Amino acid sequence: MSQTEESRRGRKRPSRRKPEAEIILLCNPRAGGRWKELARILDSEEARHVRRIVTDSVEDIAPALGNIGREAKLICVYGGDGTIQRVLDRLDPGTEDVALALLGGGTMNVTSRWCGFARSPAQNFRAVVRAYVSHNLLLKEVPLLEAERGGRRFRGFTFGMGPIVRVLAAYENGKKGKGAAVVMGAPTAIAAIVGRPSRYAELLHPMEADVSLDGEPIPYRDLTAVFANVTGQINPGVVPFVEARTRDSFHCAAYAVTPRELAFALPMLVRGWLPMDARALTRPGRLLRRDGHSNGSRPLPWPTDPRYINKTASTLEIKTAEPLYTIDGEVIASEHPHIRVTLGPTIKLAVSPAAAVRAGLRAAAAPLNRGGC
Repeated sequence: MSQTEESRRGRKRPSRRKPEAEIILLCNPRAGGRWKELARILDSEEARHVRRIVTDSVEDIAPALGNIGREAKLICVYGGDGTIQRVLDRLDPGTEDVALALLGGGTMNVTSRWCGFARSPAQNFRAVVRAYVSHNLLLKEVPLLEAERGGRRFRGFTFGMGPIVRVLAAYENGKKGKGAAVVMGAPTAIAAIVGRPSRYAELLHPMEADVSLDGEPIPYRDLTAVFANVTGQINPGVVPFVEARTRDSFHCAAYAVTPRELAFALPMLVRGWLPMDARALTRPGRLLRRDGHSNGSRPLPWPTDPRYINKTASTLEIKTAEPLYTIDGEVIASEHPHIRVTLGPTIKLAVSPAAAVRAGLRAAAAPLNRGGC
């Protein structure tokens, strides 16, 4: 036997992993009832390279994730924010090296749009699989929030409480869709200003709660909104947070005003503009004060309404009888009076190179482009 033949026999063939062992497509076809869109995904050429897991119920997500196997590197999730939230809840610690691609498919699709996937779920799916196979998939490491109440723990990107969540619950219990959201949003805004229609005005009364950030109580109890967030964006176009989040903190916002005041201030708040304290402008000499510079020529900035708290924190604690709260648009009810929100595990999210988010996200994602995850 020649030396060449011996070397050939002694050489091991490189192991080849099938793409379908690495890419999982987790589908919830009941998300928004969009069977036609799911069919477009399943009939695509890219779907031949993935392993499909179709769930009839969100309760099947936990066992589905438990059987993805060690070779899985990317989970593509077809479903709405509720489906995504349940996936985050049920991620096993052993899947920390697995990336998530949030394709959309539900009613709101807030999280998938934040990742830059604003097209149809089928188009998003094809783009993600092509980028993965060509080693061009961009990843972003994002921490999750963990909200614990009464022994139950939920994970997500946004936590919220207050009148807005009551309105969201009413929407969830009715007919869904963009048209339904407009039909409910218009009378709700009117009710916040004039107090009519009464059935909407009843949803908007302030929430009584004791709130503390990193152990420091805020000086207000009647709140119209309490939010925590890790992405800086609550909904597309709603970017209310003014401070840069640190590695060990999340964004917080709380507003202690009437529903009418909130309705008027909302257009500014969603763009990150701090509301002005109109009462402070009437104080004697306020307009004549200077900022202490030697030239004495620049006036003080407009005073901010002290009832609006917008900062970062590592722990948010709430004591309240308010039963409803939301994680990523999923409305949860609990009678337990104490809620604690902290940072949870960090996950890897696939992001579009043309993400309709801040340019900093795309810049941050570039160093994490590791091809096959």
